[in-house]
Amino acid sequence: MEPNDIDRLRRWSRDGFFVAPRLLRPERMRELSEACDHVLAQVRAASRDQGHSSTHVAGLLAPEYFADRPDLLTRLADAMSSREVTAQLDGLARIGEGLPNLRDTQYFHEPTERDDDGHWHRDGAGPAGSAGAPAGERRTLVRLRMAFAPDDHLEYVPGSHARPDTTEERRAIEKRLRDDALSHEAVRIELEPGDVCVFDTWGIHRARYRRARVRRTLDLLFGFGPRRPIGFDDAVKALMARR
Repeated sequence: MEPNDIDRLRRWSRDGFFVAPRLLRPERMRELSEACDHVLAQVRAASRDQGHSSTHVAGLLAPEYFADRPDLLTRLADAMSSREVTAQLDGLARIGEGLPNLRDTQYFHEPTERDDDGHWHRDGAGPAGSAGAPAGERRTLVRLRMAFAPDDHLEYVPGSHARPDTTEERRAIEKRLRDDALSHEAVRIELEPGDVCVFDTWGIHRARYRRARVRRTLDLLFGFGPRRPIGFDDAVKALMARR
């Protein structure tokens, strides 16, 4: 195991996130940025709200976005399954979870109408489930973010991925607080163009959104293994379908 891998896994286990500085070469970054901006331009042009007032584009790989440029879709798909991406996921799954698979894609950009501070949360946990499930009772979900422009919009509470909520954290999550209630515990993750951030979605975090600052960040959500356990009936059906 290389020293960088040891440090990456140590940070993942301790903090719930790590940053790979300048992982994307300039030419790779330009290629991916062109493909993502191709989608963003279409979404903004078609939006009933002038300028597309949300903070991100979801479903980035929808074929209709690439009817006139199928090469850009191939470029994105190839990059998402490339070794430079999958290498960052090595060792992050728990024993028995299986191989990584892409669950979702998003492209974050600056809003056009108003600034916003997101609320503190754990991905996949509502108020009833915010206390923090034991690590062994949940599947690992990982967000991998590639910055094409400077991005310091994410705040993350180090170590929160591996423990239950504190009383203060539970209150912030249940009340969906958007203030600085947990900022004394959180760190703001600063990315430069080409940097890649990988974080456990169960860790407590929030984002901010600012009109005055260009934001261009590709976000990939990965899980491990099948989306649900494959039961006996499913296996029989699959076998019969082959005959």
